Amino acid sequence: MVVRPSSRGFVLPLVAVLLFSLMLLFTMLLKTTGKMNPVLLKHKADFEKFYNAESAVLLHLQGFPSGYYPELPQVQGSSFGPWEKICTEDSLCLVAGTKPHYVSYGDWANGVSSYRAALEKQILESGEDKSLYGNRRFFQGEPFMARVVRDGDLEVDFSDSVRRAVFWVEGTSLFRGQAHFDTLRLYSLGDVVLQGDVSVGYLELYTQGHFRAEGNVQFSGVAVASSFQIQDRVQGLFPAVVVAHGSGIPWGEVSGNAVVVGAAEAPGGLLGVERSESVKQEVFPAFVEGPRKIWGRL
Repeated sequence: MVVRPSSRGFVLPLVAVLLFSLMLLFTMLLKTTGKMNPVLLKHKADFEKFYNAESAVLLHLQGFPSGYYPELPQVQGSSFGPWEKICTEDSLCLVAGTKPHYVSYGDWANGVSSYRAALEKQILESGEDKSLYGNRRFFQGEPFMARVVRDGDLEVDFSDSVRRAVFWVEGTSLFRGQAHFDTLRLYSLGDVVLQGDVSVGYLELYTQGHFRAEGNVQFSGVAVASSFQIQDRVQGLFPAVVVAHGSGIPWGEVSGNAVVVGAAEAPGGLLGVERSESVKQEVFPAFVEGPRKIWGRL
């Protein structure tokens, strides 16, 4: 007679091994969780800090005074070129413009006037020790360029990359070629032309003359002129604002495949847009009064 081994003899050791393994696994998980608690607590604290900072900024945008809710950090707003810089005391800094809405000619005039004066002052302070006279041409870039050109025109034609450039020009200004500027600030009494493959990461431009961008130009920032033409394949990347605001009847035109993602305005004048999708009204400069819109973080 064959004696079959009892199945119970095999099951009990197997169950014992499984229970022992699960106990070891559970013990390891408890130890791991204990080690992770400080990390989780830090993430929780960082999240709450960021949430409180964002809440404080949102209340600031709604018009609540800083400190209205004592549990939230203090908020301070300041000018940042044509935008507003909003910072909390725990170092969260955001950049805001104004939501597009109807703005009277007078409000545009006041905003443009104060911005023009601030931009000219900033540029002259950057380049006052490098005044040049007569026509000037630059065929090579420098990491930092600061020039005041009196009694003459400015021509820039190179393919280098420039971190920062500031110009005050008494005549006309022409930028062409393949130059790339991380930052370009320009105050010109004459016409300004950007053409070719010129690109500007951050543009602040004011001219008493006409502004024209053509070719494959790309820029973001603000350009204020007595009149403007944005044409061909020009890309005004967000946030890009172009404003015609001069004497007489200011006018602006966006044609061809050009696109301005931000705003194109001719307050009190005429604005021609060839295709409705060419201008995406998303943000005004902050020197125009009105509800704010966050568009970036510093």
